[in-house]
Amino acid sequence: MQDHTNIGIVSPGVNVAVIKEDYDGWKFLILKRAEESYGGYWGFMTGSKSGQETVAQVVVRELKEETGLAPKRMFATEYLVQFYEPEVDKIWILPLIVAVVAPESEVVLSEENSEFRWLEAPKAKHLVSWKNLVVALDNISEELSIYPARNWVEITA
Repeated sequence: MQDHTNIGIVSPGVNVAVIKEDYDGWKFLILKRAEESYGGYWGFMTGSKSGQETVAQVVVRELKEETGLAPKRMFATEYLVQFYEPEVDKIWILPLIVAVVAPESEVVLSEENSEFRWLEAPKAKHLVSWKNLVVALDNISEELSIYPARNWVEITA
């Protein structure tokens, strides 16, 4: 009889829907990964937790490192982005955070990403590489009609 073990489940960081309100509505920042892990894939910003950082501190640090942006406000949502990560043979579960930046914010990409686009949810849904991000875009864009959404919890670093 073989011993059975479980697939590991970890939560190493965050997934961040970076948004801004333009003259014609809400836009999502969609990033194209560079040739590192998942090179060529489009999605939200991601970030790994370091030491004793809080989720809010991870968002602020990673947002600055990857895009040069600073959040005006941040919200925890009820959504989780979950997937199997073959590089580490574990299931990853990442909280989905909404980070609001100023409309005039200018993106300065780090080497982690090669391109970016500010898109309305319907266009972003056609660009992102994963179905769970399509669902997240639907959920977040629907909730933006009553910004900030009642089910979001504001967080600070």
